[in-house]
Amino acid sequence: MSASHALEEASKSLQENVRQQQETSRSGGPGDGTSKSLLDRLMENAESAAEGLWDGLGDLWDGAGDVVDTVGDTIGAGWNVFANMPVPDAAGDVLDDLGNLGRLGWDFMTSGEPPSITELMTGGTLLLASVGNLGATLNSGGLYNPHVLDDGTATAGEPIAVPVGPNTVPGASHASTPMPSSLANILEGVTMAYGDAGKEGTPDAAIRIVTVDGPDGPAHIVMIPGTSEWNVQSGSNPMDTVGNLSSASGDLSTASQAVALAMEKAGISPDAPVFLVGHSQGGMTAAALAASAEFRAQFNVTNVLAYGSPIDSTRIPDNIHTLALQHPNDVVPRVDLDNAKPGPGGLPILSESRNNATVVTLPGLPGVSPVDVLANHDHPAYALSVQANENSGPIAAFKNDPSTQAFFTDDPSKVSSTVSNLGREH
Repeated sequence: MSASHALEEASKSLQENVRQQQETSRSGGPGDGTSKSLLDRLMENAESAAEGLWDGLGDLWDGAGDVVDTVGDTIGAGWNVFANMPVPDAAGDVLDDLGNLGRLGWDFMTSGEPPSITELMTGGTLLLASVGNLGATLNSGGLYNPHVLDDGTATAGEPIAVPVGPNTVPGASHASTPMPSSLANILEGVTMAYGDAGKEGTPDAAIRIVTVDGPDGPAHIVMIPGTSEWNVQSGSNPMDTVGNLSSASGDLSTASQAVALAMEKAGISPDAPVFLVGHSQGGMTAAALAASAEFRAQFNVTNVLAYGSPIDSTRIPDNIHTLALQHPNDVVPRVDLDNAKPGPGGLPILSESRNNATVVTLPGLPGVSPVDVLANHDHPAYALSVQANENSGPIAAFKNDPSTQAFFTDDPSKVSSTVSNLGREH
């Protein structure tokens, strides 16, 4: 009821009561002693009018609140639509890439260490691509953004339970996760994650998370595969060429952000030990997450194992036990040029790795040509090499370190595993 309507009704009621009171007075009253005086009726109607007015004001207040909420929602929705339109989106990408190069400059000023050649080259390439995207968008009249080398926004799916053990369950969409009883088996888990791409619930790329219930609580192994698509026009799979360049530039790629989202959805607590394991781009992702102060504030990263991955330019804190494995003829771990910096005259100057990782060069692969790039980088080949070498030398030292022991068991009742989709949106 509105305030004006309430007052109108109260006025009519008051006039009617006055008329009835006048008639009663003229006729001497009903004679039963129950008639109310004019004053009583006036008081009752005044109270009724006040209540009606108060209700009306309340309705007006609620209505005003609804209008404000509606306007706010409309503005918010409109801003989201505007921000995701081709021109603002493309312009935002240019600012992001400029910001990443600016961050490299700031790190140089604050640490005294210049950015690596790889960071400068990949960061510059991404900036040129985003400027090109903006130009193409403007030339199309703001109708089309080609998204060349555009890393987009991270998404992650809900965790899907998968069996753990040596055998795949018949009819299961996803292969079983090997028991985490050895480093080789953990690397085999990464191989299973490679195979999850394109499966039910994981249409893009995927990670596997293994949880080991120990006497001190759960410990989590996050298994991250490498590149599964080679393209320059980015799509929904963040484990692609674009993600590689983004990680190499020193930025936290969409793939890395998607892994963090997947871990959050899996319910990993801030105190539980986390072991990040990745091959190739997956190792770059693992290293980048371990280097992120924001990620470390959310998750307790204790161990990193990267194999076939260029991570020399990534600043992993010394208190995170890190192992980097490479085959002697695998060129991928060396694409960061051993953290080379630009020197006088533009000549590269080699410098030490920015992290305290234990680097192990595994024996060469028997029967594999040194120029066979794919075979020397093959992730199953790394698992076989680790299987043959994990009980001696620095690999055994990493495996037997107290920080790593929480992640190993051969008791199936203590282990569970999930798979989660990693995605990208534009």
